[in-house]
Amino acid sequence: MTPQDPYQSQHLYQSLVPYDFAGQIALVTGGGVGIGRIISHYLAAAGAHVFVLGRRPDAVSRTVEEITTAGGSAQPVVADLGDPADVTAAFAEVDAREARLDILINNAGIAGPTSALSDIVLADWERTLAVNLTGVMMCCQLAIRRMRVRRAGKIVNIGSGSGKRPLINRAAYTTSKLGLVGLTRTMAQEVGTDGITVNAISPYLVEGDRLNRVVSSMAAARGVTEEEQYKDLVKDSALGRGVTAEEVAEVALFLCSPGAASLTGQDLNVSAGAVMY
Repeated sequence: MTPQDPYQSQHLYQSLVPYDFAGQIALVTGGGVGIGRIISHYLAAAGAHVFVLGRRPDAVSRTVEEITTAGGSAQPVVADLGDPADVTAAFAEVDAREARLDILINNAGIAGPTSALSDIVLADWERTLAVNLTGVMMCCQLAIRRMRVRRAGKIVNIGSGSGKRPLINRAAYTTSKLGLVGLTRTMAQEVGTDGITVNAISPYLVEGDRLNRVVSSMAAARGVTEEEQYKDLVKDSALGRGVTAEEVAEVALFLCSPGAASLTGQDLNVSAGAVMY
């Protein structure tokens, strides 16, 4: 009997089109605003139950309400990733509500100081690394311990293309984001045999309120207009533009899907071609 051509199978085409995370539990840090909010919506739309974590109760609650109103499933978790006690308490809260964790999206981060390295206040430097790097490390630690029980899990760290190219007056931020790449690669090597994949996304110039604030502060520091500063940032983009949070979310869902089963330790640039390495 001739085996059926898989490309004639309706099941194959159904499996290739939508992402299906039904029954899976996801935790998205920084999920109340920006990229994290959009990723939370995308995961919920694909069937996951999403824990939306953030330090602003109003933003977290608003995102959860949006998701549930649209028919998705989500719960709020309020925590500051710069506080180790908060991180531990957040995972304990997830444990109390669900017995598993399948997906961790480490999106939370702060912009940090905009000033020359010689002028950075130590407390500002330490706060930036505490949230953007140490907080991510702790979330990964705690997630891995839970994922190892089931020998399965997906971790996606949201970095920044800024970590891989000079960005004047942003040393604290760029240092923290390049550190995420090293953290991702090392973790991937350590937990691969546990069935856990660890990847990073490095977005660059993501349109939205946060980019507007960054452009404004950089323009002020350089003594140029915001329009001039933005044009200077996008001039090296192959597509001549920034990117959207939705474009980042699409890549995040792919990395959590079966289609990315063989990808780990990778750092994918979502940068409209402004960063290619």
